[in-house]
Amino acid sequence: MNRKALLTGFAIVALGLIVAGVGLTCLQQAAPGTPIIDIPSIPNIIGSSGPYILAAPFPVVNDSYPIYRTVLPDDSTEEIRRIADRFGVSGEIGSMPSNGKIRLVDRSKDPAAEFTIYTNCGAVYYSIPAKVYPKCPDKEANIPSDDEARTIATNRLKELGLLPGNVHFEDVVAGDKMGITDKTSRTEYILTKYVTFFKKIQGLRVYGAGVGVTINDKGEVVRVGSSLREYDPKPIRYVKIVTPEQAYQRLNSGDLMVQPLPENYKKIAVTNISLGYWMDIPSNPQKYIVPVYVFSCDASWDGNTEQVIRYVPAVDPSEVQDLT
Repeated sequence: MNRKALLTGFAIVALGLIVAGVGLTCLQQAAPGTPIIDIPSIPNIIGSSGPYILAAPFPVVNDSYPIYRTVLPDDSTEEIRRIADRFGVSGEIGSMPSNGKIRLVDRSKDPAAEFTIYTNCGAVYYSIPAKVYPKCPDKEANIPSDDEARTIATNRLKELGLLPGNVHFEDVVAGDKMGITDKTSRTEYILTKYVTFFKKIQGLRVYGAGVGVTINDKGEVVRVGSSLREYDPKPIRYVKIVTPEQAYQRLNSGDLMVQPLPENYKKIAVTNISLGYWMDIPSNPQKYIVPVYVFSCDASWDGNTEQVIRYVPAVDPSEVQDLT
């Protein structure tokens, strides 16, 4: 049984990941501003030296890919209220400038609803906390089936305008859980279903951000979050990327987009390598949407195995240093 679970975009992400409370523990922490280390010379044969064992072929990629400029959303009071109205939330606007967030709490509703928007990227988060956690359940909640949850989530995102053609369904998983302990045992109840969606840019998946919907036992949408950033769909230009072989060396050198927390894995085998686009967590500034290598791995320890993902920069800073 896994001791840890990797929380990926909106990963839904979520909201970097803002959609929390799905019973998962984040294994990685962002390391913004971490400098890109130099790439050493490439040996003739890439072997299994270093912490990662290569157990997958290198993918075929192009020499260059487009990059995109992020766009600051309209943070006027009128626009914020317009977006909040789509979620059915009204109320006094409160701000938290240090995090670039603006928050509304609608106490006219019973129970109260909350809405947050990140003014530096356009990420949004809506929740009804009181409808997520019942008072000490004595039996498993009658939550919707996976197919029902997917339908409910899809319809709600369409209503909110959060499901354009380049955002796709990903998965339905058990969401929030509550553990009840008595003198002799502990019982864990699943309270919600969590439905995730991911975005594609020019056929490549976006990592680090996504869309998520939480549904309770009454079939109600009690959380919606999107950590996707706004960006200009017209590419700035094409930039050269590092090769998969170089990216693998970066992986072994610890040059990652997100640094893992301390862990005691005995072996990490790379089972798949792909290319995508990276969107940082909403609280971090990000000027450009750039390619990233994605290493899917099987991490093993003491006879147990779980899946982890590592993200490696695919673009050298020199490729974008002249951009403003």
